[in-house]
Amino acid sequence: MALWRGADITLSLLFPPFPDAAGTVRPALPPLDPVRARAFAEQLSTVEEVLEELPASSVWDIPSPEVRADLDLIAVGCWGGLVQIFDPALGSDLLSDAMSNEIAELRARHPQARLVGSVSLDYGNSYLEHEVVLPTGEHLFAGGWDCDGDEGWVYRGDPDEVLRAMGADRETAAEAGFEPDGEPCEREYGALGTVALGLHRPGEGFEARRVSVFRVRRTSRGCFNLREVWFGR
Repeated sequence: MALWRGADITLSLLFPPFPDAAGTVRPALPPLDPVRARAFAEQLSTVEEVLEELPASSVWDIPSPEVRADLDLIAVGCWGGLVQIFDPALGSDLLSDAMSNEIAELRARHPQARLVGSVSLDYGNSYLEHEVVLPTGEHLFAGGWDCDGDEGWVYRGDPDEVLRAMGADRETAAEAGFEPDGEPCEREYGALGTVALGLHRPGEGFEARRVSVFRVRRTSRGCFNLREVWFGR
C-alpha cells in the first residue's frame, strides 16, 4: 500500500550538562553510539521487538515513509548527551496523543533530561505539534493546523517561563526563529525546542551525524497509533 502523506516526526532528549543557551558554539558531538541507540529503540512503547538492524544512515537522509512497510522502520541517534528518535508511530494530530504519551513515559524514566517533541504531518494541509518539557517542571505544548490561524490550535504553558528556565532570553529565541511577540500560531514553537537542545548553536560535526536504523515489530499501542494517524482519514 502506497502512502501519500509526508511526515517529520522527532522525539529528542538532552541530558545534562546543558549548553549555555546564549553562549557560543557547542562542542563537537561524539560519534553515534549504536549500542545505546538500540537500547532506546527497544524501550519505546511503540516497539515490541527490534527485528533487524539496517546500515546506519546520515540523519539528513532519513526518508519519509512511502509504503506500509516503511512504517515499521525507526531511526535513533545517540551522540553523547543528545538522543533523537525518528518513529512514524509517534505522529499525533490532536485526536491522537502518541507523542505526548511517549514524552510522559520518557520523563518518568529520565527526569533529568530535557524532552522535545516535534510533529509535522502532511494531510494536504499540515498538522504541526511542538512540545518542550524541562526537568525543572516547565512544560510547553502547541499544536494545530497550518490552515486554521489560531482557531482550533491548542496551547499549554508559557514560552517566557520556558526561556527563563533554560537561561535564554527573547533575543536568543528570536535568533532561533521564535517570534516572542507574534501571533500565537505564527511564533514557530519548534524554535523553542531547538534552543532547548542547543541546536541553534550546533557544534563541529553536527552535519555528519549518523543514526542507527531498525526494522521493528510494533506493540498494540504502536499499531493503534499508526492506524489512527496514517490510515484514519
